[in-house]
This record gives sequence, structure tokens and C-alpha cells, in this order.
Amino acid sequence: MSDLFGQNSRGSRGCFVIVLMHMQKKYKISDLTLIGLSNKDTEIYMTLVSLGSAPLRRIAQESKMSRSTVHDALRKLMDIGLVGFVDSKQHRFFTAEDPQRLHSLMIRKELDVQEAREKLEVQIPQIQALFGAMSYRPTVRYYEGSSGVKAILHDVLATCEKSRSKTYRVYSSAGIRDLIASAWPRFSSTRKQRGVSVRAVALGEGGKTIGLDERRWLTRKESAPAYIFIYDKKTAYVSADDRGRLFGAIIDDEPIAQTQKMIFDQLWEHLG
Repeated sequence: MSDLFGQNSRGSRGCFVIVLMHMQKKYKISDLTLIGLSNKDTEIYMTLVSLGSAPLRRIAQESKMSRSTVHDALRKLMDIGLVGFVDSKQHRFFTAEDPQRLHSLMIRKELDVQEAREKLEVQIPQIQALFGAMSYRPTVRYYEGSSGVKAILHDVLATCEKSRSKTYRVYSSAGIRDLIASAWPRFSSTRKQRGVSVRAVALGEGGKTIGLDERRWLTRKESAPAYIFIYDKKTAYVSADDRGRLFGAIIDDEPIAQTQKMIFDQLWEHLG
């Protein structure tokens, strides 16, 4: 056991060096991260392989790392069986175990991955079922200010461009029509350029057709407080607070959109 205290024979020391050279050719240091070793862990192990056996202070000197870092790495290496130790009267000497143990660690890692894969194969359908159930919930996005309303208008055009009909419906409120127009002054011309059509029910007086649009009026004495866009599987609502600050929301839910389409189309025919 004398070689465990730093008194290795030339023969045993030579064997370590040969094994080290063989391992360095077969493995890159970064490859050992695949079995759970960090670069520092690997460097400590390599240092021990070259030293054969050494106390913590010597390992820290050779690796140029702090003693606390070396201590933590040695504890990890001992836990996975790559380092052993022997206590003397004055010091604890650490020894690198046979590098062939890396094969065992790799096999163990492969078995762990295989076991995890088999468990996931059972769990994925359950997670998928939960995901499917959650996917039926509508998503709601909230927007504030002129930039937020412009984002809603962008979504209306982008969604309609991808839809079959390229048409949206809107309740156009005279009360906030100018505020919405100021959020994106070129909205109507951009809509025409993209070939998006619109049917508008004007809530209150005003408003005119400018191309690829139809308009019918629902005149009332009181001013309606909001715009409602109905497009594809979405509905968007835009309003303003008492200080004239715009805000809105997009609801992405097909049943809600279909219900709003039915109500709008019935009203559209009535106003015709």
C-alpha cells in the first residue's frame, strides 16, 4: 500500500501514464460532461491520475485551483467512484481509480437515459391529453395606448390575409372613431393594399366607404363606447377611458367569434 502515500514504483507510475494517454486520445475533456463531470471535476481527476496519490494541498497546487474547489470536486468524484482515499497519521491521500471506470459510468448513464425514456413514453400521452384539454381555453391579450391599438389593427390584417375570406366584420363607433384612426392613420389604405375586405356596422353617424368595404348604419342618439372587430377565430374590443386613452383586448376563441358573427350577420341583414 506504500504507493498510496506517494511512493509509487516506476512500473505502476508508468502504467498510470500510459492509461492517461490512452484515455486522453479516446475522450475529450468536454466529452466527460456527458457523464455528469464538469470541466473542473475532470481537471482534478486528470491531475490525480498524473500524480498517482496526493493530499488535497498538492492537488490544489498542481491544478492551480482553490482548496475549497478541489475539496468539492473530490467529494463528487468519490461519490461516483472515480477517486478513493487513504488516511495517514498526518494527511488524507487521494487516489484516482482506474480510468476504465469511465466505461461503467457511461453505461450507467445510458441505462438511466433509457429508463427515463421508457417512463416518458408512458407519461407523454397523459401530458398530451392535459395539453389538449388546456388548448380549448381561449387566450386573451390586453393592449394599452395608441401603440397597443395599432398592434390590434395589425393582427386584424395579418389574420385576415391568411384566412379564406380575407374579410372581417366591425362595429364602428362614432364616439372613438377618430381616436382609432389616429392610432394608425394609414390603416384603411394598408387594408386595401393587402386585399382585406370589411363589413362595418356604423354605430352613430359618420363614416364612409373607401374601397373593399361595405357600411350600414345603426343610428342612435347615444354614442356607443367601443369598437368590436370580428375576424377569423378572433374578436377584438377597443375602447377609451374618460381621458380619451385607448385600450383593448383580443380574444382568440372560435366559439366566441362564431357567436359574434351570427349576431352581426343577423343585424346586417336587418339593416339592409
